[in-house]
Amino acid sequence: MARLEAVAEGLFFPTPPRVVAALCRQLTATAAGARRVVRVLDPCAGTGEPAATMARALGGESYGIEINEERAGQCRARLDHLLATSAFSVRLANGAFSLLWLNPPYDADDEKRRLEHAFLTSLSRALCPGGVLEFLIPQARLAVSARYLAAHYTDFRAYRFPDPEFGAFRQIALLAKKKGQATPDAETQARLEAWSAADLPPLPDEPDDAAVVVPALARGEILFAPLAFDPHLAAREARRRGVWAQPAFAEQLWPPDERPVRPLMPLRRGHLALLIAAGLLNNVALHQGERRVLVKGRTRKELVRMESDDEHTEVQCEVLRTSVAVLDLDSGAVEVVEQGGAAAAEPDPEARAA
Repeated sequence: MARLEAVAEGLFFPTPPRVVAALCRQLTATAAGARRVVRVLDPCAGTGEPAATMARALGGESYGIEINEERAGQCRARLDHLLATSAFSVRLANGAFSLLWLNPPYDADDEKRRLEHAFLTSLSRALCPGGVLEFLIPQARLAVSARYLAAHYTDFRAYRFPDPEFGAFRQIALLAKKKGQATPDAETQARLEAWSAADLPPLPDEPDDAAVVVPALARGEILFAPLAFDPHLAAREARRRGVWAQPAFAEQLWPPDERPVRPLMPLRRGHLALLIAAGLLNNVALHQGERRVLVKGRTRKELVRMESDDEHTEVQCEVLRTSVAVLDLDSGAVEVVEQGGAAAAEPDPEARAA
């Protein structure tokens, strides 16, 4: 019955907060700053508390992977970055993380291989050289991974969970630092195998030795993505870096309403008249001294009779005529300047309404 209940829960058994806090006190971070940052990765994030607590204690960023949809929703509120998928179906940048918090399911896969070891061998590549591994497993399972751990890690520390937490699964916390290059180490392997059955000291509330230093890495974006297409991640990435978010593209579609324009050569009076007639200054109040006027340009089509070689044929040409109406805002007088220089000074109700 216990096995069935564990499967029903997705093999999710959160790390006791007391253990998380004690392990945080075993660590210290190197100086970060504007160009460097500590990255914490939890590939079995659960509801996100351990990775969030670790990242907060180290002043770093938290990354999580959680396959359960409901727990992934809780993770999003706690972690800086989250992938809602399997830890075996992700693309991770090698050596991009400072600390690997690994509390995997305590079970075997369909081929009877231990999941604790599978998570360890699959996710170790994400740690940088000198990065810290925190491996939480049943003590007896340490022997399964002893050879791999001895080849890829060094500077081991092992503690059993304090009482009464130790009684649940007889768990231990193994701390180690990743080597720069994997090298077999038979002596360390034998020591780890012996620890799988030894009477280990309980995890202390305060470090019993110098704190383990967690390295800071260069800031910047890293590869952290699912293998399968995730529409939510794609939409978020499009909003952040897509073509619609590019200022140059947006400016082409939605240019500012008022943009200062400087012509290559000074404008002549004819140019100014055409710009006004085209509507450049429509409904704009102009000031000169104490005088205030409102300018509006117009363009209309007009048929003009042309000379014809055939006296029985009438030829007409369609031309554009421009005019500029100027409304004096103080006196109310309207002056209309027609193309060709004709001007009318009497009030024009239509121009005044415009």
